[in-house]
Amino acid sequence: MSTEFNIYCDESRHTSDSSDRYLVIGALSCPREAKRGIVHHFHQLQAKHSARGEFGWSKVAPGKAAFFQELIELFLNTPELRFRCLVADRSQFKHDLFNDGDKELGFYKLYYQTLVHWLEPGKTYHIYLDWQQNACQQRFTDLRQILRHKLSGRAKVACLEPVSSHELPLLQLTDLLIGAVGYAWNQRDASKAKLTFCEQLAAGIGKKSLTFSSPWKNSDPKLNIFNWQGQ
Repeated sequence: MSTEFNIYCDESRHTSDSSDRYLVIGALSCPREAKRGIVHHFHQLQAKHSARGEFGWSKVAPGKAAFFQELIELFLNTPELRFRCLVADRSQFKHDLFNDGDKELGFYKLYYQTLVHWLEPGKTYHIYLDWQQNACQQRFTDLRQILRHKLSGRAKVACLEPVSSHELPLLQLTDLLIGAVGYAWNQRDASKAKLTFCEQLAAGIGKKSLTFSSPWKNSDPKLNIFNWQGQ
């Protein structure tokens, strides 16, 4: 059984149009020893479909429907890959009350909530967050230190660092999955290709849609969506 994992994290609709009610923070887990083989499969699919460059959510389009369908199948048929995300209603945030008016601090508290309930005792994690510009340069360091303190004596956080997605297919897959969840929860319908992707992904995990909510305790181990209703 694997004891060392990579976790790839990204967010969707954190700073987008305020008409998007829900933001999504997602994390994709992969055993470190399985990563190379899985990434090779991604590269094979890209070559098969002449899909150059990144394949995140913004790239979903009618002309690439077969490629994205096979990406869904690869995710669903690779037992080593597990995805979870936190969906939060932005209209319910109370940053003045809980975060001294600091929206960025509130956002990283949600990142903490996304991760801390998933990291299992006795295992080691290498956590990679899609890089973004922060007003406070200590956000990534603070998140790493707080997770290490909370999980001391249980799970080990070997590293937590920002990375660029353009050379990391598993981070691009994270972007793809959180994009689909955000599209469904915000009831977007402008793109038929993206609606089809959402429908295919939901059907693949036995759901009618992606607008469901799971308990934290991994009742949906392949794709877990938690509707956060905290502060």
